Amino acid sequence: MKITSIATLVNEFAIDDLKVLLFTLELWNTPPTVYIFSDTKSAPLIKAIKYGGSVIIKEDALNKYTGLNRRAMEARRDVRGRSLFAEFTEEKTVLMEWAIALSGTGVLFCDADICHLGPLPEIPDGTELALSPHMIRKYDTDRYGIYNAGFLWFSETAVAVRWRELCATSRFFEQGCLEDLATEYKLYQFPIQVNYGWWRLWQSAQPPAVLEAEWSIHRTEGTSGITVQKLPLLSIHTHWFEKSDRATYEFNMWVLGQLKKLGSVKKTAALVKFLQATFKI
Repeated sequence: MKITSIATLVNEFAIDDLKVLLFTLELWNTPPTVYIFSDTKSAPLIKAIKYGGSVIIKEDALNKYTGLNRRAMEARRDVRGRSLFAEFTEEKTVLMEWAIALSGTGVLFCDADICHLGPLPEIPDGTELALSPHMIRKYDTDRYGIYNAGFLWFSETAVAVRWRELCATSRFFEQGCLEDLATEYKLYQFPIQVNYGWWRLWQSAQPPAVLEAEWSIHRTEGTSGITVQKLPLLSIHTHWFEKSDRATYEFNMWVLGQLKKLGSVKKTAALVKFLQATFKI
């Protein structure tokens, strides 16, 4: 099944990430419809971003969180000790229910900081739930969950509703319970070439040098030209603007270095130009 609908959460702190998400969605695909939960303050900023596809925004969905970044949300706790950030992450479940109902088809949720390096992955027929494994050492999996909550696909609204129910007992925000959700629906796991985050290099049971050796350059039509384990790398998960977090920054420089080797690929060269102009990297 081809993915034709995307959903994401966007507040004022995610606008630069969204620029990359929309640019790369359009760069490698017929632009899918994008469903966005946002707040009144951020909606005009979203509308100002050029995108060739349809963008449908629920402009007041995140008004409760206006002006608050993750640190500020984590500092606000209710009488039970539950943080406002936990509530924010659970908005994904409401977003997915809304987007699937509107689109009438399965929807891919992407965190706004997903950068696509090739076409959207296809979903096998009959799949009800598609998840992206972290592929990290067990110590970190035990803390943060087997699957990453920033890249997932649901076939129907019932999956989103069940996810929301499971969040109540999740060990780590909306993410730790995804492995429970996976036991209840027909699951497809995205391969390593999808949603590749810094954690796969720095939190693996294998040394980073071993994992970096899996990356190579192989020009393939319709992709950036970077491969991992000899197959095209389709998406990475990172904040391109980040300079203070060492793990993210070093991952960004690693990826950018690979992309710069592919200047003869017109779309890859366009992506590098866009990233350098947007983030001064």
